[in-house]
Amino acid sequence: MKTNNQNPKKTVLIIANCTWYLYNFRSELLEELNKKGYNLILLSSTDKYAKYIKKYFNKVNKLFLVRGSENLILEFFTILNIFYYFLKYKPNLVHNFTIKPSIYGGIVGRFLGTKKILNHITGLGPSFFSQSKKRNLLNKILNPIYKFAFKHSNTINIFHNKADMKTFINIGLANIQNSKIIQGSGVDTDYFKIKHTKNKFNKNIQILFPARIIKEKGIMELINACKQLWNSNYKFILNIAGEIDFQNKSYLSKRNFDEIIKNKNINFIGKSNNMLEVYKKMDIVVLPSWREGLSKSLLEASSMNLPIITTNVPGCNDIIINNYSGLLISVKDENNLKNAIKKFLENQDLAISYGINARKVVKKKFKTNIINDQILNLYNI
Repeated sequence: MKTNNQNPKKTVLIIANCTWYLYNFRSELLEELNKKGYNLILLSSTDKYAKYIKKYFNKVNKLFLVRGSENLILEFFTILNIFYYFLKYKPNLVHNFTIKPSIYGGIVGRFLGTKKILNHITGLGPSFFSQSKKRNLLNKILNPIYKFAFKHSNTINIFHNKADMKTFINIGLANIQNSKIIQGSGVDTDYFKIKHTKNKFNKNIQILFPARIIKEKGIMELINACKQLWNSNYKFILNIAGEIDFQNKSYLSKRNFDEIIKNKNINFIGKSNNMLEVYKKMDIVVLPSWREGLSKSLLEASSMNLPIITTNVPGCNDIIINNYSGLLISVKDENNLKNAIKKFLENQDLAISYGINARKVVKKKFKTNIINDQILNLYNI
């Protein structure tokens, strides 16, 4: 990577749980940082997407991190790994993405006196809302460690929605002074757009579920709602664009999923590297997620003029305005979901008008340059 001389001495260490995340959500930001001449160093567990983003970095280092692990020995080795690279590169600024890198990078950065730490908390996992006595006890034990990582004058905690920030502040992990809301990663509305606004659905109506195949995304509620509609003689195809995330505790077993997609009305697309072409073929997008940071797929679908059905939860209701740019339903409510799909199937003009409104909303609030400018303002060291 070649950089200009605007920031020749400003070394930024980017820590992420995987390169897939950076490729899918932060490529435009990395490109902007590159253009501005920052000396970017990557520390991340790697996957097949590493080759697409390495051009933005002067150095690429592999992070030892096991997603979903609660093994204290493995976690200790992850912290040691991060500690080593802090000492090696002596960054002026550290930008941690997702919760685990934010905790560990925050701890190490504070211990070593790093000048500025950005913790990008892209969403709160089930551990923050679990009713499990074991999980709640563990959280009480870990809270002082979390506070050490997040509650410091050199730290800025970035949240994707107000609810997540409020949760952190209410349990004392952060304060209002070092917390900021930046709504997601944005969407390129010049790329995700249609040439002509449609005036009716496809002859064979296409519904899209664009997410990882885990229970927390509401996949089972969607399948059951669709089965009820098919049994009532409604005609449409359910397209699933995502893959099973085996490192997430709510993943569906491959056996169960294989059984589901045997249904003739279900088309399994899998993980797509060209979602633009997928969206072009769709009529409705449905994401009945239990909770989001701020849904990238809903931003993209909105930008494509697609009517959306999603849940009235943080990270979804921050994007969709009920009865204007889509329909908001109750979480884990199959009947509510079924009726919402039915409403769009029976009122195509209404659905299409919601899709038009959805694009207006994202152009005003969620364009990539709007989001990235907010982040870049925090890079003043």
